[in-house]
Amino acid sequence: MLEIKRYNPKYKEDVRKVCLNTAYDTAYEPVERNYLLNSYCDYYINNEPDTCFVAVDENDTAQGYVICAPDFERYKKLVKPYVIQGKKSGFDHYYEGIAERSVLRLFSKNYPAHFHIDINEGFQSMGVGSKLITALFEQLENKKVKGVMLTTGSGNTQAINFYKKHGFKTLILFGPAIVMGKKLR
Repeated sequence: MLEIKRYNPKYKEDVRKVCLNTAYDTAYEPVERNYLLNSYCDYYINNEPDTCFVAVDENDTAQGYVICAPDFERYKKLVKPYVIQGKKSGFDHYYEGIAERSVLRLFSKNYPAHFHIDINEGFQSMGVGSKLITALFEQLENKKVKGVMLTTGSGNTQAINFYKKHGFKTLILFGPAIVMGKKLR
């Protein structure tokens, strides 16, 4: 059974491993690794630790996480060094990131928070994701955040159904991705 804990820097390498483990097959290749960690992990754990949670096993190893930027305007200002690092991964990834942030910006007034959630294979479908986002939503509500959004693959029906179960609605479909949002207040 996994325990949900607030993020602590001692889990940094565990979280980075989960990010790569749950991505695509080439995630550990240097260029892909750089892109994934700069785009979907490091900003959040370095700048927004109070809205990050981990699911740890009996050895206190993080096997999953939810990491969140609670304020899109703050995120826009602080993410630039990570974007520059990610740009080193090539222009395809660079433009993917710009497109994703541009679409999120469209909804940031009503859904200022956005998050990423990943759980290692073998620890999925055990209620861990629900526990992680419940912890996140409680923290966001305490911070008076009015809404939260995310992107996922438009063909990822398992994830889409999970988010719908937790009250998310489709905001927009763009390319191979879908943006979903949930009002918190």
